[in-house]
Amino acid sequence: MASQACCSSASPARTVSPLGSGQCQCGALRYQVAAPPFVAYTCHCRECQRLSASAFNTCAQVPAEAVTITAGQAATRTRPTETGNELTMWFCSACSSTLFCQNSARPRIRTVFIGTLDHPTNVEVSAHIWLKRKLPWVTLPVAHRQFEASADWTADYADDLARYKNTPTPKA
Repeated sequence: MASQACCSSASPARTVSPLGSGQCQCGALRYQVAAPPFVAYTCHCRECQRLSASAFNTCAQVPAEAVTITAGQAATRTRPTETGNELTMWFCSACSSTLFCQNSARPRIRTVFIGTLDHPTNVEVSAHIWLKRKLPWVTLPVAHRQFEASADWTADYADDLARYKNTPTPKA
């Protein structure tokens, strides 16, 4: 099901530097992201509300190979999504903090949870998804792109569209 922007069609904003390092709540599991995000957004779906124990979860999509665990032991679990895909979550085996995930529809992309970064203020969020699940007291920035359900990030992946569409990268 294609999603239409409900309120704004602003152009994508980009964080241009690599996301850097992050960790779980107890500090036992650390990771490094060696690439800037394709897109950074806030998700208002019920699963992200439950995951964050809050009104939303703020995320950044990066190349899967750019994410490296640098300390500790990660555990994973997989769950179905509302759109029929599977979502694999990486979390700390000591404190259970979730750090990042991967959707089966896009195995070459990891979604990093911005709140686990050592410097989350360096990330520029530009969109909000799953607004049909947004809690009524949450106010959104007018300039951010807004989607009732999942979003089409084609413009954000313009430099690597094959990764987003999950097609093989053309050989030079």
